[in-house]
Amino acid sequence: MALGQNDFNELLSATVQKIEKQLVDNVFTAHPTLDFLKANIKSATGPSVIFPIVAADDTSTVFTDASGTFNTGVSSDILGVAKYEWSSPLVSKIRVEFKQLEMNAGPEQVVSLAKAHLDAAVKGHGKKLATVLHTAGSAGAGAFNTLDEIISNSDKLTASTARTVGGIRGGVSTKSTTAFQRNGSNEAAAVIGAHDFIVGDTIVVTSSANPSFNTGAGGATVIAASATEVFYSNTGSSTALLADTTGVVTCSAIKDYWKATEKTLTSPSVDIRTAFRTISDDIYVASAERPNAIIAGRNVFSEYENSFDSKIQYPGVSGTGETRFRQLDFDGIPVRLDPDCPTNTAYFINTDYLTARYLGGNFMKAMPAQVVTGTLDTVTPLASVLCVGTNNRRAHGKLNRA
Repeated sequence: MALGQNDFNELLSATVQKIEKQLVDNVFTAHPTLDFLKANIKSATGPSVIFPIVAADDTSTVFTDASGTFNTGVSSDILGVAKYEWSSPLVSKIRVEFKQLEMNAGPEQVVSLAKAHLDAAVKGHGKKLATVLHTAGSAGAGAFNTLDEIISNSDKLTASTARTVGGIRGGVSTKSTTAFQRNGSNEAAAVIGAHDFIVGDTIVVTSSANPSFNTGAGGATVIAASATEVFYSNTGSSTALLADTTGVVTCSAIKDYWKATEKTLTSPSVDIRTAFRTISDDIYVASAERPNAIIAGRNVFSEYENSFDSKIQYPGVSGTGETRFRQLDFDGIPVRLDPDCPTNTAYFINTDYLTARYLGGNFMKAMPAQVVTGTLDTVTPLASVLCVGTNNRRAHGKLNRA
């Protein structure tokens, strides 16, 4: 006797509940980038996910006097928390036609059918997660953070907009001036080169050579910003462009500790090995941490693979010839080709500080089957609620080759 929709739906739900942890492993193992996250994904609860920030040098360890007198102030190695919001539900669905189920003659066929559909849902779920992770900029409303957002050296988006990652805005908070100028409308311009300030920021400006351009302690609001200048209200007579290298412009809303290493190093001026070494060393200087995983797009991976000497000797080969390396490493770090990563990009990741969470056991969780209106079919949704974040943004890096 054929098994019906109810039997199939019950079997599917029971299977999903039984292998929740296995589903997580299956989804994350099947993709190069997700595989690096596998060790750091687990269930969590609460309205958001909060990670203590590892962001500053520890200055609490010092030599004392003979009595061992020490500073009891708060240690500077932890600078608060990063707060990540949950994504909207990510849903895969399993719908089997009524006729197809009716044609199954026994339990074994239904079990096989359920497994086939579940395997397909696992692949689809993983592909969507990877696609979101490798989206340029934001993946849109309701999505979790992308690698492009997390691993960035600036959160400035336009001259008037900026994002936050984990509730914190990263970038360069202080810029030195090269010149000042004031127009007849009580508006001053500070020439500072490329910068992370946006319209609406509160900036504090100080100059020893031209103190008339200084703001008060409370600062002034940026009323306009170009690629190399910021404009703010400043009373006084108009001036020509005044060279001034003593000026400093600061915005406390931007946190210097909350930015990754990001560089564009192009060929042929910088070969691929030098580019890898530069990013890795810059991450180490910034965070005292080395990356332990490299995700590369197609062009970057091919360039790195092609950099190996074709005359390398292979000891211990007996009766077998290999025309390609089975695994590529850089300084002991695995380098993996990711088909979803932008072709001219490589991410240098420290997996100790890149974390994923799913809400309250909701990872491909089977929800109640729903009747499809106007048909004899039912559909079973499999839902995940996720977030991806970091508590040490400086421990990661990004290489752009074009």
